[in-house]
Amino acid sequence: MAKQATALDTLMQFKNVLMEEQQALIKNDSAKVKAIVEKKQAFLAVLPTLSTEGLEKSDLSQVVEDIKNLQQTNLTLTQQAINYQEMVMEAITKGVNKGGSTYSKQGDFSATQQANIIDQSL
Repeated sequence: MAKQATALDTLMQFKNVLMEEQQALIKNDSAKVKAIVEKKQAFLAVLPTLSTEGLEKSDLSQVVEDIKNLQQTNLTLTQQAINYQEMVMEAITKGVNKGGSTYSKQGDFSATQQANIIDQSL
């Protein structure tokens, strides 16, 4: 019975970790997200070894459904954060590339090319 309770307890602990991750993603707390990802990796070794014998299917299915929904929500939040970061980087690099028009020493009017702050060659 202890093994069965441990399986359900482990799933509930994993669900709690996913809920923590969701809050960290909403708050854009990257340090906390990194720590939570390490916690999730620890569960990867344990989850496949869980025995569900003797447990009610309804108990398990509800927890598993909650975990699935949390994972999907967290994935969506992560994708939104990445898209936002890409948009910010694009806005920064576009703004940096626009040079102003100036006069040279000879009095000619020309557009200048400003140096990029961000190295885009990577």
